[in-house]
Amino acid sequence: MNREKPYFLKRVIAYLIDIIIVLLLSGVIARIFINTDNYDAESRKLMELTKNLTEEKITREEYNEESKNINYYLTKEGVPISIVNCSITIIYYVVMCFYCGGITLGKYIMKLRIVSANDKKLNLGNYLLRSLPINLVLYYIVSVTMVLVLSKDSFMKIYDKISSAFFIFLLATLVFIMYREDGRGLHDLIANTKIISTKKDTKEVCKPDDVVEAKVIEKKKTTNKKSKKERV
Repeated sequence: MNREKPYFLKRVIAYLIDIIIVLLLSGVIARIFINTDNYDAESRKLMELTKNLTEEKITREEYNEESKNINYYLTKEGVPISIVNCSITIIYYVVMCFYCGGITLGKYIMKLRIVSANDKKLNLGNYLLRSLPINLVLYYIVSVTMVLVLSKDSFMKIYDKISSAFFIFLLATLVFIMYREDGRGLHDLIANTKIISTKKDTKEVCKPDDVVEAKVIEKKKTTNKKSKKERV
């Protein structure tokens, strides 16, 4: 098995495939079991507001002020949806990944696997720690807690900072994956994991010792052949 650092693009593609799968599953379940009319109405308001900004019908200041209100109500109306998203995310990235030996559907397609960074057996806790920041599990938990506990004004003051913090974490993780020799992101460092390629090498790689050993064996064969010829 090739355990070299996997190519960055493969990891990005696997990540996007997994996100699409989780969002589709969460969306279907939410539509079946949750009334999303109010959430959809707030989403349409945000889309209309964004459209007005691009068409310069409103100023950036007006957009920022109104979008904060909409984001508050989106988060509030979306609490059941966030709970569904969080649950599906944990099942997919933690439980399923654990029982499938560190493989999600995206990683299976791109021939990648999550393994321990120190060759110890990974447990559910490792996968959970890994998913908390990078798969937005922690973001769902924090946003739902904030909207249920805090007042509207307090929520609006903190929400942008929390969102920015998660965005910066994701950017830093991308930089780590791109430039660290072992390709480990911040989430990998937290969970003591790394990503390896499961694609088998098409060519055999010989070590120096193997070459020396092969030469010795070949020399012995040649000597034996000469001995047999001399005896004949």
